[in-house]
Amino acid sequence: GPAAIVNAGRFIYDSRDEGAAERLRVLNMKSGVWRCRTVFNCTEACPRDIEVTNIIEDVKRTLLLEQV
Repeated sequence: GPAAIVNAGRFIYDSRDEGAAERLRVLNMKSGVWRCRTVFNCTEACPRDIEVTNIIEDVKRTLLLEQV
């Protein structure tokens, strides 16, 4: 779900993370970031005001650029 994607995204962009490629592979699955329809419902519902949809879009962009 969105919380797991945000959590994975936090590590993917950490240069010390050695598991970024594996995280991206998992997020690239049909049940990963591609299920997001970018309607910002999860961002609006987030009690911590995290811009969830923007993080998901960043991960999608990374996947497209890196052709994972």
